[in-house]
Amino acid sequence: MKRPTMLVQAILRQLSLDLDLSVERDLLRIADRCEHEGLSFLTITLPQLDDALLQGIETGTFTCPSAFARHGRLPRFLGGFFKRVFNSDGELLDNPCPYVIAGIRQVCRFFKKLKLECSPKRNLQAIRHFIEVEGDLRRMTSQIERKDVILDKISGILWSQVFPELSNLDLVCHHGPGVTADRYASNQRHRITKWYHRSELTYPSDLHCYPNYGIAAAVSSTGAGNVGEYGVEYIKLRDELPVRVVFVPKTQTTPRVIAIEPSHVQYMQQSLKDYLYTTLETHALTRHSIRFARQDVNQRLAHTASIDKRLATLDLKDASDRVHLHLVQRIFKNSGILEYLEDARSLHAVLPNGKSIVLSKYASMGSALCFPVESMVFYTLILSAMHILDGGRPSSQSIRRYGKLIDIYGDDIIIPVEYTDFVVKYLESYALKVNVNKSFKDSSFRESCGADFYAGIPVNPVYARMVPHDNSRLWDASTVMSWNATADLFYMKGQWLVAQAIRDLLRQVVKRTIPRSRKPGSGLSHFSFLFDTHCHYDPELHNWRQKRIVFDPTKKKDRIDGDEIACLNKWGITTSLRANDREIVRGTFRLRPFWSFAGRRCTTLLKSSASVESDAQSVDASNCMDCPPLLRGGLQEDRYCTDLPCGLHDSSKGSHTARTDEESSILIDEFREEWWPDPLNHLTSDDVELDFLSSVKRGGFKSKRRWVSLAG
Repeated sequence: MKRPTMLVQAILRQLSLDLDLSVERDLLRIADRCEHEGLSFLTITLPQLDDALLQGIETGTFTCPSAFARHGRLPRFLGGFFKRVFNSDGELLDNPCPYVIAGIRQVCRFFKKLKLECSPKRNLQAIRHFIEVEGDLRRMTSQIERKDVILDKISGILWSQVFPELSNLDLVCHHGPGVTADRYASNQRHRITKWYHRSELTYPSDLHCYPNYGIAAAVSSTGAGNVGEYGVEYIKLRDELPVRVVFVPKTQTTPRVIAIEPSHVQYMQQSLKDYLYTTLETHALTRHSIRFARQDVNQRLAHTASIDKRLATLDLKDASDRVHLHLVQRIFKNSGILEYLEDARSLHAVLPNGKSIVLSKYASMGSALCFPVESMVFYTLILSAMHILDGGRPSSQSIRRYGKLIDIYGDDIIIPVEYTDFVVKYLESYALKVNVNKSFKDSSFRESCGADFYAGIPVNPVYARMVPHDNSRLWDASTVMSWNATADLFYMKGQWLVAQAIRDLLRQVVKRTIPRSRKPGSGLSHFSFLFDTHCHYDPELHNWRQKRIVFDPTKKKDRIDGDEIACLNKWGITTSLRANDREIVRGTFRLRPFWSFAGRRCTTLLKSSASVESDAQSVDASNCMDCPPLLRGGLQEDRYCTDLPCGLHDSSKGSHTARTDEESSILIDEFREEWWPDPLNHLTSDDVELDFLSSVKRGGFKSKRRWVSLAG
C-alpha cells in the first residue's frame, strides 16, 4: 500500500498548492487509514464521500457518511475543502468553489474504478441482484401490458416509419471483438457450425454462413453425414445454447454483470446492430435524439445545463437488465424489425453457480443489440410521457418536435427540467429505475457521458485503472502503459506534481529513461508541451527519431488455414466492413468478394485455353481447376459468375459465354470502379492484415526498444 498511498498524497499536495489549503492532517489520516484498512479505503470508502458530496450539492444539504469522523455536519477529513462548499450546518454555500469540488472528487474517486475482481461475497450479492431483477420483471408483466393509448400510438407512428420493413439482404453478419459463450477463438468463429431453427427465416444460413450460394448448395447436397465437416447444425428451440453470465471489473463495490452470447448469436446480432445504428442516426424522427457514435453532443449539453439549469441529466440503474421483453414486443409490433429482434435474442442464461434461468428481459449487457434497443425503448417512453403531460395528440410532427428536446446515448438521457419528475415516474411504471445518485436537475452540477460540470467548470476526476503494486515485478506492459496515460492526463490538466510522481514511479519500474515527446505515437513516451528529448537525426528520412520501448501483443495459435469456408468468410466479412461505401456493405455485397475472386481465376483459365476463340463456347466453372473444390460442381446455372469482372455472362442470351480480352478488360475496369478498387489488394495491403494462423492474446506483451519516427 506504499505506492497507492504515495500517489493520493501527491494529489493532496498538488491541491494544497493550487487551492492554498493546509493538508498536513489529511496526509496523516490517509496514511493511517490505508495502513489499517488497506486498498478498500481508497476503492470503497472514499468514493462514498464523493457520493455524499454530489447529493449534498443536488439537495442543498450535506449528510456525512458514517465511515468518517465529523466536525459539526462536515467530515474532519478534507474539512478545509468542504468548508468552501458547505457551511458548518451542512448547507450549500451561495457560491461554492468549483475547483474545490473538483479537488474533492479527484481525491475520493481516483482509485474507484480499478480493474480488480470483487470479493466472493460481493459477487454473490450481484448474482442475487440479477435474479431479483428477473423476479421484478415477471411481477410487473401485467403492469407493462396495461392499456396505454399514447404509448401504442407513438410506437406505431414512430417505428413504422423508421423501420417500415427489413430485408435479410440488408444485413451483413459479422463477429464482434469480445469473447463468446462457446469460447471460440477469433479465427475459429468464422466457421459457423451452429444455427437456430427459429432464425432461419430472418437470418437464412445459406446467405450468412457461407461465402456464396454456390458453396451453400454444394454443402447442402452432401447430406447430413458431412455436417460436422462443412455444413451447419440446426438447433431446435429446446436445445439452444444459453448465455454465460460472468463478472467483469467495474468498481470494488459491485462487479459489472454481463451475459456472453454464443458466437453464432452474436454473429447475427452484429448485423442488426449495424443496421439499427445507421438508420437511427440518419432518419428524420430519430437522428436529433439517439446517437451511438458521438458522446460530445451530450457532453456539451451537460456543460450548458450546468450554467442555465434548463436541462436535466438522467441515469438509469440496471438499464439493460430492466428492459422487459414484452415492452420491446409492444413498442415494435408495428415495425419491420420485431421478428429480427426476437430471432437474434437468447432465451435463457447460465449463472456462475450453474443455475439456469429463463430471461424475462430482452437482453443483458453483452448482447450487441442491448445498447440500441434500450435507447429506442427509452426514447419511446420519454416521448409518451411528454405527450401525456402536455395533453398533445401524437403525430409525426409532434414526435419530431418533442424529439429535438431529447438526447439519448444509451442510458445517459438529457431532457428539459420541467418534464423530469413525470418522465421519471413514467419510466419507473414500466419496470425501469432511475439512479437518483447520478441524476441531476436542481443544482448546478450535471453529468453525462463521462463529462462532469459544475457551473460550467469541468470537475472530472482522473481515474486510475491498474493497481500500482509495491513490487515492480508485478507490473506488466498493460500496467505500465495505463499509468503512463494517467500521468499524461494529469500533465495536461496542469497538475505537474502528480504527473511527475507517476513518471518517477514508472522510471523505477521500467529501469530505463523514458523520453518526452510533443507528438503521440507508438511506444512508451511522456507527453510534453515544450520539447522532445533523446532525439537522433536520420539523414535518410530527414527527420528526428526517438528510441522508445514498444510493446507488441503476443499471439496465440488460432489456425483456420486450409479451411476454405472459414478463410473465405473471414476475407469477405473483413473487406465488407472496411468498405468506404455503405452500399457495398449492404445488399448482396457479401457475395461479391468471393465471386470476383473466382471470376478472376476463370478469366485466367479461359485466356490460356482455346475456348476463348469461340464467342459462343459455354464455360462451366466445374471445369475450372483453379477454383476451390467446393465451388466446382456446386453452382446454380443462374449464379455462374453473374456480373463478374471476367465478363463471361451474357444476360441477354441467358448463357455463360466468353468475351474478347478487350471486352473483359473494359468490364473489369467498370467493376472495379463500381464495387471495389482491387478485390485482391487487401490480401497484401498494410492497412488490412488478415491472419489465418493466429490471433492476438490480450494482456500478453513483449517489449522491444525501437526507433520511432517523429514525422507528421
